[in-house]
Amino acid sequence: MNILIFNWRDMTHPQAGGAEIYLHEQARLWVEQGYRVAWICGASSGHPARDVRDGIEILRMGGTYGVYLCAWWQYIRLGWKPDVIVDAENGIPFFTPLYTRVPVVLLIFHVHTDVWKREFSGLAARVGNWLESWLMPRVYRKNQIVTISKSSEKMVRELFPSNPLELVYSAVDENYHPGVKSDSPELLYVGRLKRYKYIDVILRAMAELKDSDCMLNIVGQGDDESRLRTLCDELGLNGRVCFLGFVSEEKKKELLQRAWIFVNPSSMEGWGITNIEANACGTPVLGADVPGIQESVSTGKSGWLIPCGDVHALTDNLQRLLRHPEELDALRESSLQWADKFSWKESAAIFLDVLKKAVSAKSDQPGK
Repeated sequence: MNILIFNWRDMTHPQAGGAEIYLHEQARLWVEQGYRVAWICGASSGHPARDVRDGIEILRMGGTYGVYLCAWWQYIRLGWKPDVIVDAENGIPFFTPLYTRVPVVLLIFHVHTDVWKREFSGLAARVGNWLESWLMPRVYRKNQIVTISKSSEKMVRELFPSNPLELVYSAVDENYHPGVKSDSPELLYVGRLKRYKYIDVILRAMAELKDSDCMLNIVGQGDDESRLRTLCDELGLNGRVCFLGFVSEEKKKELLQRAWIFVNPSSMEGWGITNIEANACGTPVLGADVPGIQESVSTGKSGWLIPCGDVHALTDNLQRLLRHPEELDALRESSLQWADKFSWKESAAIFLDVLKKAVSAKSDQPGK
């Protein structure tokens, strides 16, 4: 079976995140089983138009949004016919059913709704919301859908009341494991630097922390970085906050192992894969009490949930854990047990079965 993935970024992109990890980890396992997998995505500086990563053929064209316009041309010049397409929606999908008769499985990480208003303004916000909430349900009205959490499943079902829908959870790479913790307290955030991620909440909590030796590492890139750096200056946090930008997987693992606490204050996540990666490294999570994160954080076992945007609640929880090392140590141990529940091999097998059924269903249709 030949599998073709459409996703706006691949794992090498400077702003790659949970969506890219989710697809890459499963795709490499499909390749190991003998399936051909190609991935159409946007171009990024320093990477060739055609590449191979873990056996996955990477085809890059267009920028962040240009890739959606170029993808159809990349598909036409592919040179071989896929048996099934995975069309990944990161705000908007690629609308592949409009130019292919190949079976299409729509992958929805989460429904963006209010994010359009928070991240964009005016016409751009209205167009994005229209594409996702009006046009997408009509173009994909008969397609198989996959999503990654029960909370996302609920929102997806509101858009697609009658489509076949499968839940395939994210997991954690087996290379993530405990390492050596830093000598002094380190907090860590990993993800895109976007307003809806509420990273400013961590900065404000850092300013309230009475433990002045606590450091914060911020990993990732995004258009909110300038505002966050300015806020650091205003809060007098220079020297206590490090913006590390894009880092390798090996460096990310090292930072997760060193960190005492991982903080995920985002207002919306389809799942929160970095939470599980942190847990696999023996690092508890303080996450916002919102859909997606509610499922990837097991309260009292892998970390704690706090009200989204509540600086004082985050500060209080950080201070409690930092001042009571016995509670932090207990969370570290139970975090490992929680992370062990999530396997990429299991998720890849479930998703692969969905793809096979989509191909079979298409071939069973009259005239196919």
